[in-house]
Amino acid sequence: MPPVRLAIVGCGAAARGCHVPALPPLKGDVRLTALIDRDPRQARAALDLYRELGGTGADQVVIATDPAEAADTFDAAVVVVPHTSHARTVESLLAAGKHVLLEKPMTTSVEDARRLVALAADDFAPLLAMAHPRRLFPAYAWVKRLIESGDLGDVVRVDWSEGHPYAWEPVSWSMFDRRLAGGGVLTDTASHVFDTLLWWLGPDARVVRYEDDSLGGVETDATAHLRFGGVDVHCAFSRLRDLGISCTVTGTKATVTIGTDFPAGECTLVTADGVELHRGDVAAVAPAQDEWELLFTEQLANFAAAVRGTAAAHSGPEDGLRVVELIQECYGGAREETPQPWTTRRAATGVEDALTGTVAVTGASGFIGGRVVERLALGTRATVRPVVRGFGRAARLSVLPQERLEFHRADLLDPDGLRAAFEGCDTVVHCAFGSAGEEADRWAASVEGTANVLAAARAAGVRRVVHLSTVDVYDPALAGELTEESPGRPADPADREYEQQKLAAEQLVLDAHGPELETVVLQPGVVYGPWGGQWTTAQLGRAEGDFAVLPTGEDAGVCNAVYIDDLVDAVLLAAGKEAAAGRRFLVGNGEPLGWGRFFDAIRALRGLGGPAGRPAGNPVPDWELELYRSTARARYDKAERLLGFTARTPFATGVELTGQWAVWARQAPEARS
Repeated sequence: MPPVRLAIVGCGAAARGCHVPALPPLKGDVRLTALIDRDPRQARAALDLYRELGGTGADQVVIATDPAEAADTFDAAVVVVPHTSHARTVESLLAAGKHVLLEKPMTTSVEDARRLVALAADDFAPLLAMAHPRRLFPAYAWVKRLIESGDLGDVVRVDWSEGHPYAWEPVSWSMFDRRLAGGGVLTDTASHVFDTLLWWLGPDARVVRYEDDSLGGVETDATAHLRFGGVDVHCAFSRLRDLGISCTVTGTKATVTIGTDFPAGECTLVTADGVELHRGDVAAVAPAQDEWELLFTEQLANFAAAVRGTAAAHSGPEDGLRVVELIQECYGGAREETPQPWTTRRAATGVEDALTGTVAVTGASGFIGGRVVERLALGTRATVRPVVRGFGRAARLSVLPQERLEFHRADLLDPDGLRAAFEGCDTVVHCAFGSAGEEADRWAASVEGTANVLAAARAAGVRRVVHLSTVDVYDPALAGELTEESPGRPADPADREYEQQKLAAEQLVLDAHGPELETVVLQPGVVYGPWGGQWTTAQLGRAEGDFAVLPTGEDAGVCNAVYIDDLVDAVLLAAGKEAAAGRRFLVGNGEPLGWGRFFDAIRALRGLGGPAGRPAGNPVPDWELELYRSTARARYDKAERLLGFTARTPFATGVELTGQWAVWARQAPEARS
């Protein structure tokens, strides 16, 4: 029997990560004959991978932008296009007599899913199968056997948590675009989870309660309480928070816990009276597979057998429909919005009302850039153009209303990419800097990258660049009042670390100001708040012993801190105020704050109480302790006079908001326990 001639329709990250590597072992059973993608570059990248993996007949594989162009070359297709394109793509393939293996979710509407089920039910219709590979995970199949054998007794409850910062790097923004993805983490991750639950517990399912964090975009965090017959199921999903990856199925006789990723790692089976029956890995029992690539090889082999009529598909269209019905019941029912005051908090200054036009933000996936994008999208009439190096780290921004969001991918060292990102923009807010890699890489991103941003902005006709610098450009030996007229940090060509990077970049920005391009420099000190790095998450996560030597009480050096929203107020003002052009501004909160009170607040968030305790194994370095003894107190008169800026967030309020976020984000110890 000749091999099934297979096309892959949609050649992005999922196709290249899962389906293409599964093909080479299927010699004589399945033969790749076409790679189809609207972007021929993606199809060619998939072909390069197939050839690299030793796939047979690579030179004969057809590259096409539409299935109709290659219709004579294939009998069956794996469909891996954006979710909202599933229905029309599959309909056209079935109408053309092509068998289909469809990636989850089946569709993004119940009506479309029911229509596909009806088409596939026709006696003369080609095969439609669903790609639900988690059914082939050894641990999932083990739980299925335990339930069916009665070893768990009557199942009474399931607890499923699956969340971590988004790590898959998509080739485009489509996974986060509501128009293409249809939904967020629920559509993506819960498609797998809901199919598994239906497979384990049966089709009698309903939604009791559902909550997510969408603000008009796609959700990144969701919780669902479902009921399968008499079984209560509690699910939590996240693309932002580390929720772990585990599932616990509680029965009247025993409880089983598995890791839900692949491989599952340690799994346990414990009787109701505490006797441990299993701990460790779970052996694969066919058709389950114990290697990642083999999951998809088995899935394709089963699909080919189902096409020939020699086996039933592992998962069919009715399975896909039931998943879509549950997902849409979550979205369309009594959806509740997750409280997130650190995001939805509105400005009380009227700053946003005057901003229109198009604003590009570099470093939009970072702490400061991300909050600038949030404030622009939620509180202004401006079109917002987040500029990121990779889409995966920008998942946080996908919750925002998307009508005025235009995401661009560009590296700071790619002048052409930056210019394309800035075309049509009135303002560029430059938050990106070199934060990763070797010293030379960080210098290149911070300094050469800033030069590229300025050149690209000028070439694109941008009116103004607002550059985020730092108070660290001033002489660290200063004591007393610190103003924009204070002596700068001495330049040191031998030193290419953070402070010198920012010093060099700031000078480039100031020198670039002129008739063709206005520039403004903002110089914050210690920026803290939700999603913060050095002065928030790093402090919440640092060794407990460090706090024995970190400052406490009121008798400590000056902490020139600013809550993130106050800094963003200054950014928005700097974007529009005519008097800001060509100037630099210290930005912060005039409320007196010492490092002792700052670290006492961190101690409170950590639940440490006071500074007692043994010092850490690696002592806090002298240069850091010296920083906390500084008495230089920044003044913000210039920003108040020319920008109209006054910080509106008292330290106590900023800490409270940060604490609320830390508990939600599982950055506070009690939330991680």
